[in-house]
Amino acid sequence: MKKAIMFLMLLLGVVTAEAGEPYGDYVCRYIVENGRYHEIYNPIKITHYGIQVKNTNAGTKIWKANYQGPIRLTNRGGSERFHNFYLTNQRVEFSISDRPCASYNGKKYYIINFDGQWQLAEAI
Repeated sequence: MKKAIMFLMLLLGVVTAEAGEPYGDYVCRYIVENGRYHEIYNPIKITHYGIQVKNTNAGTKIWKANYQGPIRLTNRGGSERFHNFYLTNQRVEFSISDRPCASYNGKKYYIINFDGQWQLAEAI
């Protein structure tokens, strides 16, 4: 009985310690440049095979992406866990925060770093 309880506690610890899956549908709402927020609307779909971005100006872009695992980014405000991808065709990195952690106008957003450009996104 003790072994079963220990196993369940260990399993619960592993499940809660694991990062959330980065795969899913998001909408980029803002691009952050020099402390200014520019409103946008770009739906993004992150799958095991790549990243699809729908942009009304340029149509739909699909990038093949290799998942490189979770990373931790740190700044003055603390640190956050991100999921890091390498876009093979573009030769750039794409990272998305593990959870909504940036607040703007009273709402929490995921942070996306696309080749050095910071964006705020929400899950849909």
